[in-house]
Amino acid sequence: MTLLTDPSFEGFLSAVFEAFRLKLPVQRIVAEDVYTPQMFEDTHTIATNPENSARVWKGIQKNAGNNTAFMVQAAYLSELPEMEISLWEYVKEIFTNPENAQNTLEPHTHAVFKTANKVKAESHNIKGFVRFQKAENDLMVAVIEPAYNVVNLLAGHFANRFPNMQWMIVDAKRGIGIHYDGREVYEISGDVAEIPKINDEFTAFWKSYYKSANIKERKNPRLQRRCLPVKYWKHLTEMG
Repeated sequence: MTLLTDPSFEGFLSAVFEAFRLKLPVQRIVAEDVYTPQMFEDTHTIATNPENSARVWKGIQKNAGNNTAFMVQAAYLSELPEMEISLWEYVKEIFTNPENAQNTLEPHTHAVFKTANKVKAESHNIKGFVRFQKAENDLMVAVIEPAYNVVNLLAGHFANRFPNMQWMIVDAKRGIGIHYDGREVYEISGDVAEIPKINDEFTAFWKSYYKSANIKERKNPRLQRRCLPVKYWKHLTEMG
């Protein structure tokens, strides 16, 4: 049986709760928006339940520790279809055989940790490539297009770095983002075209600074591409 959920991590955890509660013969847990029907496959849709998902999350933390719990979340945020089976099998192991849950020689465990480390690496790298631009009402806005769904993993870092500033980071690829109002971080959704208008003077100032600080004689395109991957250039102010 395949359990269908909404695309959120809470949706996945809610499905885990129901799978154990009802003792369902689950093969995988898939978000409905990316589900591709397979021949003779039995499906069951699970509604997201915040209370149930919270109980599962606490159970994962208790049985496997906070670091492993984060790895589960990070692997889910990869949005890779091959993670569907591995995540379910690994989480099931955490609850039924927690002592073996750290055995990275087990194929599903290895797949989860390998993918989670890729997601962690991108969330770390992209912190250095976020470029805020001044918009209306002194709101600072940044647009990103990460390979993985890491925008929520950036919340704590930027809330600590800019605690007195209102800012917004938008994932243009997924139409989601986070907004910090000076007190709390909120998840948002919507089209990139709907974000507040950027103040061109602020952008022009930053480009001017970058150009003046650049030393033409020391230009090294190969080194630049290695240290600053081309996939991030689209939303770098200085590259525009």
